[in-house]
Amino acid sequence: MMDEDFGEIHPNELTFIFEPKKQISCIVNLISKSDRHVAFKVKTTNPKLYCVKPNKGILKPYSTCEVIVTRQACTVLPPADTVIKERFLIERVFVSEGMTPGEVELVFNSNGGCNTINVKKLKVVVDVIPKVEEMKSKSEERDLTVDEAKETVRMKSKIKELDLRLTEAEEMISKLKEQKSDCGCKGKKRRPCMFIKYFNVKLA
Repeated sequence: MMDEDFGEIHPNELTFIFEPKKQISCIVNLISKSDRHVAFKVKTTNPKLYCVKPNKGILKPYSTCEVIVTRQACTVLPPADTVIKERFLIERVFVSEGMTPGEVELVFNSNGGCNTINVKKLKVVVDVIPKVEEMKSKSEERDLTVDEAKETVRMKSKIKELDLRLTEAEEMISKLKEQKSDCGCKGKKRRPCMFIKYFNVKLA
């Protein structure tokens, strides 16, 4: 029997968008276009690296089953020569209407190499973030850098202004101390003096 007899599988390859230290997933849709029940089983060449849910089941007539394939987290982008060896096999076979999900495994084990089992191979692709998103990210980063530079210049100007005011205040305090030491005559009560210095500097 031809692949079309068992329905459609979308997409025809599993594409994972790589993110360091994060699990990445993609969805495979099994689509029935007939009035027959189809049992399916999903196999992978690297079961320790991938989690498949559900990895087997029964596809009812004119229905769709969503299979979620999750790739375990890794720190670096895997080499292309390693990824190219990874494969998924989707086995499908027609079953009776009364077949239960628990009997699916027995169906494939009993058929073995029987030609009634349809086998579809899906290759794996691990890619980085699409270039459009990457360009957008770099643009945002560049804008952020410009804004940070402007803010730095503004803050440096304010700090310089504060330093100038501080120098003026220190000079005023020094003059006040000199005036205090020279103020009045001996035996006379000194008049208290009050000096108020107001600084109005905004940091933001």
